[in-house]
Amino acid sequence: MAIETTDDTATRWYGAEGDPVVVLAHDWNGRLPWIDAFGRRLADEGFRVAVPDFYAGRSTREDAEAGELLQERYADLEGALHILSETLGEARAGGSRRAGVVGFSMGSTIALMYAAQQPTLDAIVAYYGAPFPGIESGPRVPVLFQLAESDDWSDREAPEDYRARLEAEGYDDVHVRSYPASIHGFQNADVSKYSRDASEAAWAETKQFLRSRLSREP
Repeated sequence: MAIETTDDTATRWYGAEGDPVVVLAHDWNGRLPWIDAFGRRLADEGFRVAVPDFYAGRSTREDAEAGELLQERYADLEGALHILSETLGEARAGGSRRAGVVGFSMGSTIALMYAAQQPTLDAIVAYYGAPFPGIESGPRVPVLFQLAESDDWSDREAPEDYRARLEAEGYDDVHVRSYPASIHGFQNADVSKYSRDASEAAWAETKQFLRSRLSREP
């Protein structure tokens, strides 16, 4: 098994209390070092950044083990939603008035499900993620989907279809971007799927989107 474990399971925080909060929801690999670097970069842009651990200290760089961890997490989605809710609550108690989530694959699914149940977010950036089956009514929250050049949505609603459905229902703040020569997982600098070009282009889009949605007064 290539699953690594640590006792360091507390949520990591970057940036100043009271700034708009952005929660980073990691992918199926767990809380690997790259996501903390991403968080520090966001904090330098004026955000309060939280990086919770949805795997209780476990992580892996191998797809087979990541798949096992993913299925375990999906078997307890309520637990994942509780972690996200507690993290957002702590940030709001510290003075953050606006809140967003940047999710990566599994983390995107958790963020979209949370927004469907608790309409309190001001923005979601969903990297190569889609709604979990059963979310029939999309959350009315600004969403930016950051996608690889191609992906498989055979068991879920494709982001383009999700956007079209919400537009038909009168909600038009859902946006889709895709990046050439990239595959699912391109933002994760700790695995072989990483693409520097796609990563940097998506970073620029993420930063602009969060600034435009979280810098507004409520």
